[in-house]
Amino acid sequence: MREGMLLYLFRRLLFSIATLFIVSLATFSLSYCTSGDPITYDYDTQPAAYIAQARHLGLDKPVFYFSLRSMAQPDTLHRILPIEMREHLRQILRRWGNWPALDRHWKAVEAIQMAFRPRVSGEAMAALVALRFARSPQGAQSALVSLDAWVESLTDTAFKAQARQLLTLAKQAQLTWAQHPQHWKTLVPVLQWHGTDNRYHRWIMGFLQGDPGVSVVTGNPLVAEIRPRFYATLLVSGGALLFAYVLGVPWGIWMARWRGHWFEGSMRMGVLFLYAMPVIWIGSVLTLLLARPDIGLGWIRGGAAEPWLLSGKSFWHWYWDNADRFLLPMLTLALHYGAVVALQMRTGMVEALDKDFIRTARAKGLSEKTVFWRHAFREGLFPLITTFGLLFPVLLGGSLVVEYLFDFPGMGVKMQTSFAQHDYPVLFAMVMFIAAVTLVGMFLADVLYAWADPRVRIGAPL
Repeated sequence: MREGMLLYLFRRLLFSIATLFIVSLATFSLSYCTSGDPITYDYDTQPAAYIAQARHLGLDKPVFYFSLRSMAQPDTLHRILPIEMREHLRQILRRWGNWPALDRHWKAVEAIQMAFRPRVSGEAMAALVALRFARSPQGAQSALVSLDAWVESLTDTAFKAQARQLLTLAKQAQLTWAQHPQHWKTLVPVLQWHGTDNRYHRWIMGFLQGDPGVSVVTGNPLVAEIRPRFYATLLVSGGALLFAYVLGVPWGIWMARWRGHWFEGSMRMGVLFLYAMPVIWIGSVLTLLLARPDIGLGWIRGGAAEPWLLSGKSFWHWYWDNADRFLLPMLTLALHYGAVVALQMRTGMVEALDKDFIRTARAKGLSEKTVFWRHAFREGLFPLITTFGLLFPVLLGGSLVVEYLFDFPGMGVKMQTSFAQHDYPVLFAMVMFIAAVTLVGMFLADVLYAWADPRVRIGAPL
């Protein structure tokens, strides 16, 4: 029996790991659904700082272990910076396909950009920008003609000679690009293996090692960004989960034992009311009753908890000074989710009491108390275990509404601000973390299932 349980848990663990891998792929892929350049520096004014940050973030590496590209694209296209220029060249290659010619054109254009940009203005600047982002030989030729006319108007003979030489090289590259397109290469697929030196491997290994990266907004490590919010949410959610079960389990048992009585109907009405009302209403009522000294009891101090990192205190010192401000969000979540626990507990107990083995136990002469607690209670735990597997990650992920209502510095508010500020590394790290917590919750639910019913351990499918 013990070996059967260990085998069951091992299979469930493998299933959870495989699921987490799929979640990591989905989460990592979200970074390519976002618009804009994550680099905070402008390449035109601070090229060295731009390239340094891009390499620090690994943006000059391939995306995954392998890639499927067309023969027209070189195997080193991912190394080209800035990102805007890389995407520009990729669009050109999809249409024309001649990378050697395009490479010579791009290098000539970059040389012109570096030499001309400090001097040009007006129409010449517009021609310089048009040359850089030209997607056809005709567009590049038109920009080169405008720049050629501007060069001829210069009086600086030394720079004029250098500029003519650069324009000549660009014209030759543009002519080769125009006369020798290789459209057929865009239709030939190539599977390329990149190995472990890629962005996904770097990201997932950093996540597993506790170093998922840095925030693009603040520049702080993601661990430093998430840790205080996680600790705060963990205390509130852990307390709310404990209170939800302390309130909900007895409530559900009482409703099951008094089934059909007017008392059970009253209790169920109260549970359904708490379940139906939004958490913002429950939190507002608790605030009026417990935190307002003018119209309520005034037992709990109102206001938001002070930021931990700015307080200069140790975590537990900070928590002790702000402990009363944890109570309202904790009670709000506990009452709402306690109603869920109570309803699930009642459902499980009622279904268990109607099964054949319960009637058999009663027919054998067992007392109602023994039947209820030794047989029906254990059978009624299954819906409750499922509820635990679902509530655990939901509570730990944080309730955005409750955190905003009480201005609480938790995970929910941090996710919202990260999305608003386009700080996607923080957002994706938190999504991965919550996904991992969800799988942990489901694995614990599987453990509880196996404990509650030995039949689950033997021959259980994935």
